[in-house]
Amino acid sequence: MRQANTAIERERHITPTMDDVIHELNGATVFSKLDLRAGYHQLELHPDSRYITTFTTHLGLRRYKRLSFGISSAAEVFQNTICQTLQGLSGVKNLSDDIIVHGASQKEHDDNLRALFQRLKESGLTLNREKCEFNKSRLQFFGFVFSAQGVSADPKKVAAVQHAAEPQTVSEVKSLLGMANYCSRFIKDFASISEPLRKMTRKDLPWEWGPEQQAAFQALKNGLTSDTVMSYFDPSKETELVVDASPVGLGAILSQKDEIGEKHIIAYASRSLSDVERRYSQTKKEALAIVWSCEHFHLYIYGHPVTLVTDHKALEIIWNNPRSKPPARIERWGLRLQPYNFKMEYRKGADNPADYMSRHPIRFDTADNARATKVAEEYVNFIVSN
Repeated sequence: MRQANTAIERERHITPTMDDVIHELNGATVFSKLDLRAGYHQLELHPDSRYITTFTTHLGLRRYKRLSFGISSAAEVFQNTICQTLQGLSGVKNLSDDIIVHGASQKEHDDNLRALFQRLKESGLTLNREKCEFNKSRLQFFGFVFSAQGVSADPKKVAAVQHAAEPQTVSEVKSLLGMANYCSRFIKDFASISEPLRKMTRKDLPWEWGPEQQAAFQALKNGLTSDTVMSYFDPSKETELVVDASPVGLGAILSQKDEIGEKHIIAYASRSLSDVERRYSQTKKEALAIVWSCEHFHLYIYGHPVTLVTDHKALEIIWNNPRSKPPARIERWGLRLQPYNFKMEYRKGADNPADYMSRHPIRFDTADNARATKVAEEYVNFIVSN
């Protein structure tokens, strides 16, 4: 399909991420998972498009009548079509050909499931019965485990990291980090633990596996456990976003307090600074940390009150005072924060848990578009999960 793909006008659709799924699961206690049989092949190609897929065999010319895995835009077209098919259904979400159904009670779950069956019947879509799971209190889905308590890593994926052999090449180090990265939301100080291994992937450094790398390798395996459970986001609870910037990176921790005031972690996030960003003043770095953190967690905090915690007193003064006159760049960043309902609070660095994460960030090549970063992460998760 390589030559055929050059003739295809590729459609662009936003692909849902795992955060989109997790965001809707708060309060769910019953789960089901459905698998669409044959995936892409359930979608019929328009007759005018079939000729593009023509290929040669010993029996002559053949062409596809249905969507093929080799078509460059197949994943986006399939995901968008299924999303449109399921639009309006409560308690239903899909990632590729996997559909998750959930409900706060058995009745709600069953009602949602019946509505889904009716919609699939009307659309002519069929399921793979052998791969479907129904009425589960604990469900493995796309490399994660969902339950009433929250979300945790799939034990099979955890075992794959814990039983991984010692890497012998840079490619094997990258493969290990790729597997571990999808679990990073469950590993406290993931960036710090994996830093010696990430350094080995740089092109300008020779291969050297020493005590530091071995210790990091073992710490990564020991730090990952399927027992770690992150809470679901609850819009009704008090939300706090703690952010920080160091000379090398940004860090953020999203958490909420329950009815008795106990704090529960929703997610960790960190990224490295680009060469240009590292030359910013500390105030600009701290401001960037706030903007990036809000946009990274947009799905959770948009439309909800949130307390933004920073250890940079100047920003509290600047953004809590509507009459302040900050530098032009910070003023522009402030405009990007206008959609968010936040109250800024100063907290000294020693009391800021995001401080450590910012000093040991997860390395990203670019970070201008938080949404694009999350899509890329979910693509890695998909590859690891299959």
